[in-house]
Amino acid sequence: MHSEKCENATKPRCVCSTCGGSAHGWQGHLRRARRGAEGAEELREPAQRQWEESRRRFEEKGRRVPTLYLRQAGGGVVVAELVAWLSENKVEIDQVERLGEALREDIFGKELRGFAEGRARRDPDFADYGRATAGHFWCDLLVEIANALDQAEQVSDKVPAWVKDSVLEHEDVKEWGPVRRVLAEAALDFLWKGFKALLGADFGTAALHVRVLAVLICPDPGGHTRVARCCLRPLVKEALKEYVDVELNPEWLWPEGRSERGGGSGPAGEAVTAR
Repeated sequence: MHSEKCENATKPRCVCSTCGGSAHGWQGHLRRARRGAEGAEELREPAQRQWEESRRRFEEKGRRVPTLYLRQAGGGVVVAELVAWLSENKVEIDQVERLGEALREDIFGKELRGFAEGRARRDPDFADYGRATAGHFWCDLLVEIANALDQAEQVSDKVPAWVKDSVLEHEDVKEWGPVRRVLAEAALDFLWKGFKALLGADFGTAALHVRVLAVLICPDPGGHTRVARCCLRPLVKEALKEYVDVELNPEWLWPEGRSERGGGSGPAGEAVTAR
């Protein structure tokens, strides 16, 4: 049976093969957002405390390159403020929930299940397809859909091909293995087909909703470079620019063109985003 711990997860680990990561975190975050300020504060205070402690340790050690623990703490702050933003924008909660339910029920629970069961008749490795999609599977795919939506105002029919190329070319693919690769290609087709009617014609707003879901479903958004660069960073600079009130420089924490272990220089508070 699927665990509620997965739905309410806030820690950087996901091993739930029952839902294949399709219910990880986002349902709990949306429930918090629906409770308003009280729900948002459940995450905000501990996230800010963790950020300050991580930054203190970072500075005491005289480091200048952002470490994994600092990027994870920064991600926790952004997630908390994202929940606070959602709590004040209930229409956005509904839209993100529709996308999440489509992903969990229709795409993972039906379309991908049928696809995997068909492949399992020839290759038994596909039988436990939920184990292959746990972890960063869904957030990786959602990131590329959001990136493609940024460019897709007039060419929506080309989005699935663009996304597939981007996903299969990124640096993490070499660790996926053949089953995960095949599932990713199939899932992308199902995601785009399932999301298309829900996303509507406003591609900018659609990209925002997909990025929000990618962050909320990701087991470790601050430590997952692709989600951090392509979702946390633009959210902090746009939708959340009036919400994040700690010294946090997203361009430094999650720079473009750097490895998973980070890069760049400058203190964590070099740029300040203030409420």
